[in-house]
Amino acid sequence: MKRREKEAVSLKPIIKKAKTAVDPTAKVNIIKSSAAKLKKVDISQKNDALEKKGKFQKPTAAKKPAKADKSQKLFDKINNKKKRLQTQVQHKSTNGSTDTTEKPDWLEFKKQKKELREKRREKRLTNAYDVTVKAKKIGEKLRRADCSKEERVELTTQLYELLKGQFSKLVFMHDMARIVQWLLKYCTSEIRKNVTDELQKSIVLMLQSKYAKNCVKTLLKHGTDEIRAMIIAACSGNIVRLASHSVSAPVLELAYSSWATDADKLYFKQEFYGDMYKLAKDSQIKTLADVYKLAGDMKSATLSAVKGNLIKILNKKLINTSLVHSVLLEFLRNCTKDDRDEMITMVRSLIAELSQTKDGAKSAMICLWHGTKKDRKLAMKALKDQVKNVATNEHGHMVLLALFDCIDDTVLVKKMILTELLNDLTEIASNEYGRCVILYLVARRDSHYFHPKVIEQLKKGDANETSKKPPEIRAKELLDAVIDKLLETVTTEVSTWLSNSSISMVTLAILKAGDGEKLKNAHETIRDYITDPESVIMENEKEQKVIESSGLHMMLKKLIQNDKILIENKKSTFGEVLIDKLNPEVMKQWIEFNRGCFLLITLIENSGETTANIVLTKLKPLQKSLKSKKTPGASILLKKLK
Repeated sequence: MKRREKEAVSLKPIIKKAKTAVDPTAKVNIIKSSAAKLKKVDISQKNDALEKKGKFQKPTAAKKPAKADKSQKLFDKINNKKKRLQTQVQHKSTNGSTDTTEKPDWLEFKKQKKELREKRREKRLTNAYDVTVKAKKIGEKLRRADCSKEERVELTTQLYELLKGQFSKLVFMHDMARIVQWLLKYCTSEIRKNVTDELQKSIVLMLQSKYAKNCVKTLLKHGTDEIRAMIIAACSGNIVRLASHSVSAPVLELAYSSWATDADKLYFKQEFYGDMYKLAKDSQIKTLADVYKLAGDMKSATLSAVKGNLIKILNKKLINTSLVHSVLLEFLRNCTKDDRDEMITMVRSLIAELSQTKDGAKSAMICLWHGTKKDRKLAMKALKDQVKNVATNEHGHMVLLALFDCIDDTVLVKKMILTELLNDLTEIASNEYGRCVILYLVARRDSHYFHPKVIEQLKKGDANETSKKPPEIRAKELLDAVIDKLLETVTTEVSTWLSNSSISMVTLAILKAGDGEKLKNAHETIRDYITDPESVIMENEKEQKVIESSGLHMMLKKLIQNDKILIENKKSTFGEVLIDKLNPEVMKQWIEFNRGCFLLITLIENSGETTANIVLTKLKPLQKSLKSKKTPGASILLKKLK
């Protein structure tokens, strides 16, 4: 016990020293242990630590004062920042300004920025800077609409003399490219030829330049055949490279589709067949199959080269060119099944783009015929927002016909394609190619509406491996999905659907395919329209009565002839609906025209016996009027009455 007291007494001065040695913020904790252990002293400080080992030891000073120095530096840094802020506030207060956030002068800032840009440009161009400044002044005068031809000749000559020898450098600059375009547009053919000669070696680079490509387009548009041939020849050996470049691909397509000769087009395609055709052209190689016709061992290598070139282009989504569409079609017709499946996977989301050209549409049809269910679903998804554009396209409408032929999931077709089609029904029906799409839904492969070559082309997809549903069932399901909406549209917009002979034939096909109450409503609307004395049609820029129109007369004649089939099936006929409105006034108006007389004859011959007797009964009071007419139709009607 005495020993412990002595140790405690000896501890007091040591603790006192430790307190003076450490920071005032440090905490000192004295922990009294049990009788078997000595007392411990725990002094916690940010950078100091005291440890006890065995007997109590005298605390030592901190070993790492560096951290304390860092905190002091941070403290000094904050104080210095405060002092700087105070001096700034004092400086502003002396100037009489109370706003500490003064707005910058943006006009001055932009002016300084422009001056800096001009200085850098001057430094970069060195000798050409003064030339560009002068050229811009001339260009501003040249482009004005009120600039006369004589002034333009003078200005273009002056501009050419100023830029001569520097075109290959200036044409790649965004502002000077525009000046060169104006020069090429308005200059004489001699100057244009000289500029083209100077730029000939740079044509490939110009096509890949964002600004210089427009100069090439101007040369193609305003240049002579010799200049165009020179540009096309300059592209030789670089066709695949240009077709796979986002900037040059559209210009290459313009040159290919608008200005290239048949031989040029052939040589363009050959470069896709392999590197050996980049320099050496062969006029005998007209298709991909011709490459390995005589040398069968070249087939694998040639197809591999074409595939590699196509993949390079498809990966960049640069498929909006008829050249690529043509090569793709040849590849799909000659490649193996595995390669075809791989290519279908790549282009299935690009069906809408493919549908814009003849070869592209054929490629799209092959993809639909031989694609899997997933491929077809993704293709429809890609077409969903483009249905109207594709349906009214010269080549694209064939893609929709192939789609209707091969996809078994008619519910999905209705959801993705037919819904979009029915939303713009009247506009599509007014288009030459859109009418074919509607006709195919209501009269699939009917030779009365479709050319044998079209039917023959669509039959190529009948033997595909993916489609399992019988074509008759598929066609019936598609018809059921659209017929009600078609009949409703004819009823509500009858004047449009009978406005000319072309759309009248579509209306006839719809009425033949219809049934039930909606068909009867459509018949009644057409009856009211043709019996209304105020109804007129514009034909050959002349206004005439509906009953006198040749196109509508043919449509009504065929519609009445269809009554025979409806009578056999015990359904409501158009003749039965029509006689209800054939009052003496209407009959008197109709017999004034030869076509009106023949329409009544058709009604008598093709309707039931009851309907025919009613028509003859209504005609008897008009017998004198018929005798006064000298038309063939009136003579035949008189014979019918006798």
